[in-house]
Amino acid sequence: MKPVAQKRRQRDQSQRQLLEATIAAIYKHGVHDATVVKIGEIAGLSTGNIHYHFGSKEEMFAAAMRLLMSGISDELVLELSKADSPLERARAVLRANLSDELFTHRNCFVWLQFWSETARSEELARLERINSQRFHRNLLDALSRLMPREHAERATQELVALVDGLWIRRAQSEGRITPEAARQIADHYLDRRLKTAPSIG
Repeated sequence: MKPVAQKRRQRDQSQRQLLEATIAAIYKHGVHDATVVKIGEIAGLSTGNIHYHFGSKEEMFAAAMRLLMSGISDELVLELSKADSPLERARAVLRANLSDELFTHRNCFVWLQFWSETARSEELARLERINSQRFHRNLLDALSRLMPREHAERATQELVALVDGLWIRRAQSEGRITPEAARQIADHYLDRRLKTAPSIG
């Protein structure tokens, strides 16, 4: 018999393989046409194997969305670890959401597909709220140390909307906006906002 740890590793590897295949299928076919059969074909696994790991397609979609969220979280931790001031922390939050690794046409397109399903899926809507709240909280925490709270709240809302818009633009066209250009847009807006905001105290 295989050791428990080995079985767990194999199960985790199979699940990761299925989630990557789910993202690939959504990118290729769209969320409505990304069937279990198509996901299985990409993963090289049978539908029976898929149902063994995930009870339903909706459950698998939610797990795939969590995988994308974990990528954003990992980028955020990395960027914040290099920030040594409130301004650098604010820039780090923006960079994490517009990094070369995350701000790809594939990721933005798939995330937009998930967004479109939040009205019909309570779990996807819950995950989107968690991701949005995390983004808002981290950015507000940094900006509140740079400007009065009221101004920080408004600037945070504007920057979150700006980044969301950049993700939508990236999803709609692969080459029209690069990660570097997106980061420059966000940094430029942040700099302008800081110049017009009153100082603390």
